[in-house]
Amino acid sequence: MARLGPYELIDRFAVGGVAEIYRAKDTRTGEVVVIKRMRPDRPFEPEMHAGFLREMQVALQAKHKNLIRGYELGTHNGVDYGVMEYVDGQDLESVLERARRQRIQVPYGFGTFIIGEILDGMEFAHNIVDHRKEILALVHRDLAPKNIFVRYDGSIRVGDFGLSLAARQEIVEEVVGTPGYLSPEQARGEQLDARSDVFAVGAMLYEIVVGQRAFDVAGKRDSDMLRTHGQGKHRPITRDVPEQLGLVIETALALSRDDRYSSALDMRRALKRTEHPPDDMHKLGIATLVRRLFDVEFKRSRLPGNPLPFMSGSS
Repeated sequence: MARLGPYELIDRFAVGGVAEIYRAKDTRTGEVVVIKRMRPDRPFEPEMHAGFLREMQVALQAKHKNLIRGYELGTHNGVDYGVMEYVDGQDLESVLERARRQRIQVPYGFGTFIIGEILDGMEFAHNIVDHRKEILALVHRDLAPKNIFVRYDGSIRVGDFGLSLAARQEIVEEVVGTPGYLSPEQARGEQLDARSDVFAVGAMLYEIVVGQRAFDVAGKRDSDMLRTHGQGKHRPITRDVPEQLGLVIETALALSRDDRYSSALDMRRALKRTEHPPDDMHKLGIATLVRRLFDVEFKRSRLPGNPLPFMSGSS
């Protein structure tokens, strides 16, 4: 079996433009981890490499149950790699797409639990400090379902901080992110704060609760999509959405940041006052739903001698 230092490589399960991702076993602890390695067969790209380093630097500071944790950043044979927590599950984008395809409505309580966990993680991330113990005012800038991960035991993780910005130390140089989840100020290239991420979380809450994306960006040019984000309103909230839950969505998606929740924590508190507040009891239901939607993938991904059992108790 191939090795990378103390790690035995199990399989390569993803390959991107500049990086490849392996599952591996830490021979010191027996834990299954993820190794993200810059592709040695591709030319060096400074921007992509900087994004990789930014993602790893945040992950190494992400000592929170709802953020993908980083364990190590190293170099092997001149190629940089990062070791991170292995998330045994599916990204939220895949979960919602498969639920739509099978015409399954995600229960409101499941949605508020997922969003509540995201907000808990982002409240921690927004308050990460530098070596001088000063808050970085980190902004994720790419909070979207593809970067939210739902484990098969119902736990939630936020990942991919490769586009994040330390707002108190850096200025916005370009518009980045996923169409459909950018705040108006982000689309306009303005300076950002935590309220931009709140907007993105609001768009995800809308999508889970209503069953479709908050903004229609299909087939639109980049300039049109930016105009939609910068000036446009989200799709209407359907009448069957409970009043208080709808109010949380409306507030999070306010076009002016001053009209939104001032922090992830404030939005989390508002969710608790809705008709379907976040409840840890929903974790089991989410686990059951995801395993039902991805039964084949779940069974195929089991590792010999390390079944990562259902509801393992880890969070």
